[in-house]
Amino acid sequence: MPPWRFRSGDLACAMVIAVATATAASVVVAAGAADGEAEFDYRKLSGIIIPGFASTQLRAWSVLDCPYSPFDFNPLDSVWLDSTKLFSAVNCWLKCMLLDPYNQTDHPECKSRPDSGLSAITELDPGYITGPLSSIWKEWVKWCVDFGIEANAIIAVPYDWRLPPSMLEERDLYFHKLKLTFEIALKLRGGPSLVFAHSMGNNVFRYFLEWLKLEIAPKHYIQWLDKHIHAYFAVGAPLLGSTESVRATLSGTTSGLPITEV
Repeated sequence: MPPWRFRSGDLACAMVIAVATATAASVVVAAGAADGEAEFDYRKLSGIIIPGFASTQLRAWSVLDCPYSPFDFNPLDSVWLDSTKLFSAVNCWLKCMLLDPYNQTDHPECKSRPDSGLSAITELDPGYITGPLSSIWKEWVKWCVDFGIEANAIIAVPYDWRLPPSMLEERDLYFHKLKLTFEIALKLRGGPSLVFAHSMGNNVFRYFLEWLKLEIAPKHYIQWLDKHIHAYFAVGAPLLGSTESVRATLSGTTSGLPITEV
């Protein structure tokens, strides 16, 4: 098994990686032939996506009547992001979105939970106009399909990005589920996984690694990583902090536009 590797880059780089993986999938590469290692079949790889901050759809899990608005919230209705309800029923929308600032519990009248599957991270607000404006992983998934990646080879693991990592495990058992996702991918495809973590998803993944150290015996930790993770690609990772947000707060940012900053 190749050593577990850390990479960094952006989403475009991840697309190139997906293409390279798809190309490699057409052949069986003799990995480490020089040192006598067994051949490694890259067709057995899976891609596991851990999305970033505000990059997962949230859906209502309550019935909430909204007075003075033509829209109500019902179970499985889109909350993040439904721009129509955001502007026409903003008070109800806030009840479904906000968590208690002290213990991260739901609002008494409405609660939301993360959606599941690839559809939860491709577009936040699907629609003719809003879809392209809220696209996250859609183009990346299309690239994978165009280059022949199988449907069961790409797995999204959305999470409630409003919660701190400790609460993700306490409320949703997220890290237990993530561990099972790696193990199921290995069972299904016969090989380890490529981890694509975007933005805050990198911090979530790093927290998962620390959690895993406590979950399994120390002598099995590295063995588990080598068996289940082929490579880790950090896409837009805030590993050195989010200094750009500080700059934007203090002096503003033009995002590359030819406008004089304040």
